[in-house]
Amino acid sequence: MRIKRAVAITALAAASLAAAQAQQPAPQNPPASPPKPQPQQRSLVPDTFTNLLVLPKDIAKVDLVRIMKSISMTTERRCSFCHVATDDLSQADFASDEKETKRKARELLQFILETQKKPAGAPAAP
Repeated sequence: MRIKRAVAITALAAASLAAAQAQQPAPQNPPASPPKPQPQQRSLVPDTFTNLLVLPKDIAKVDLVRIMKSISMTTERRCSFCHVATDDLSQADFASDEKETKRKARELLQFILETQKKPAGAPAAP
């Protein structure tokens, strides 16, 4: 039970972090010099998503990546903890539901989203 509670608290922290990052204002001062060109890198995250069961199916790639990075940083786990993937993401099957950790993360995210919809002080579901 303590593990479930710790995971739930971590997931809540991840959701809070994601919400806070989404609300941060853009920096007011532009950079003093033009940004240096970055070498072209192939994105390891696909442009279209399949098997989204909790997050919106039409979520923007930048938003999905931001949420996943927030969860990864908060839990101090790499993507491969929940996803079938190598640590460097050179090989990944993000749609796979093979790992139990992904299923549990979905449950926690669903719980968080449902909790955020309830008015303050509303009783929790049994």
